[in-house]
Amino acid sequence: MSSLFASLGIAREALQAQQYALDVTQNNIANVNTAGYSRQRVTMSPGDPWVHIGYQVGIGVKIESVDSFRSRFFDHRVNDELQKQGEFAASSATLQQVEALFNEAGGAGLQASISAFFNSFSSLANAPEDISLRQQVIARGEQMGDQFRQLYEQLQAVQSQQDLAIADTVGQINYIAQRIARLNVEVQAARGSDTNILTLFDQRQQLLDQLAGLTDISYFETESGSVTVQSRQGTLLVAGDAVHAWEASQSPAGPFLEVYAEGSVITSSIQSGKLAGLLKVRDGGISAYLTALDEMAVAIVARVNQQHALGADLDGAAGGEFFIPFSPPAPGSSQGAARSMMVAVTDPSKIAAASPGAGPGSNANANLIAEIQNEPLLSGNSTNLIQSCGNLVFRIGLDTQVALDGVETQKYLLTQLQNQRDAEMGVSLDDEAVNIMKYQKAYEANARVINLIDSLTEDLLRLLGG
Repeated sequence: MSSLFASLGIAREALQAQQYALDVTQNNIANVNTAGYSRQRVTMSPGDPWVHIGYQVGIGVKIESVDSFRSRFFDHRVNDELQKQGEFAASSATLQQVEALFNEAGGAGLQASISAFFNSFSSLANAPEDISLRQQVIARGEQMGDQFRQLYEQLQAVQSQQDLAIADTVGQINYIAQRIARLNVEVQAARGSDTNILTLFDQRQQLLDQLAGLTDISYFETESGSVTVQSRQGTLLVAGDAVHAWEASQSPAGPFLEVYAEGSVITSSIQSGKLAGLLKVRDGGISAYLTALDEMAVAIVARVNQQHALGADLDGAAGGEFFIPFSPPAPGSSQGAARSMMVAVTDPSKIAAASPGAGPGSNANANLIAEIQNEPLLSGNSTNLIQSCGNLVFRIGLDTQVALDGVETQKYLLTQLQNQRDAEMGVSLDDEAVNIMKYQKAYEANARVINLIDSLTEDLLRLLGG
């Protein structure tokens, strides 16, 4: 009787093991399209043998563990590439806005405005006493000033949008960090319980991937099962259940937000992710474009005023300032020059087109002012105004294209890595179908064993009962 009951116990345990394996397989199939789900597997092992009279007798099968096919290598590789993708995506989105501002198509851009202004002096040189041509010079100067101011203010508006996006991104980083910390607590509580800890691991990895898209991070798992998250430069973000929140606050030294961690500025240490893309375009790209505009504006205002003062107007009086002089905020600074460019002359007769003492029909000074556009005034006296404007437009276009190429490259790399990760960690319906058949056959075989033992037990009881 004891051997029959022992066999019945072995078969019963085997039924439960196969049923559990079928449940896990079914769960895999149910989550075939679930983002971030890693395929699970059941590991079975023989039960501890029963020793009797020097012999060992197997006592069936037991569930050793349920594991997932998660690969830490691919998780970290995908995480790394997500950081780069986040940076390029943020940069390209902003730079495309900037590029649209400097669109020279249709002759309506800054370069066209500069050419139109200086060419108006060439036209005036053909008829220096023509009041309508003098009015056109003033109008072209005002249009050019408007173009400089408009571009400058639009670039500053984009910078302000970047500032808002930076604050929003820091908020997202803190929110995800809090969710990771909560999952750390749940993972530690799930150890040794019936809670499916693998699902918690999957959820946490998804959050780590989301966080990687926002900023540069590195992370590692501790012995307790929680993860510690920090920036690439070592700035702590999550440790166990504690979140070391970042903060976006106004810089005391400038008009924009800085990123703080535990009281220290970490803005310059953020190297990748969406946050890095926003910071690099705000502090690097757009700031450089504004500086280029200011330098062109300073050069135009100073050189045109200089030459205009050397001429004479229709009344023979010495020429004054054509543009309102720029007052630098600090010695040697050109900041704000483009935003403040305005024509000082309101009376067309005051335009100094003539040489001093040459009479109102003289055009010498108008021709000299017209030639300023060809003088090497910028980049260490190596490029003229038109070339400098073209260089700025080219630089913006190049920066935009580099960012767009980076987005495409990262998209390709991530697709390859995610395909490799899915091949190892994702659910394969073909594999699961094979597993279903395997566990089902094993279940049916053990069910037959139970039926056989039941029949033998009945026969034995009938014999013993006489």
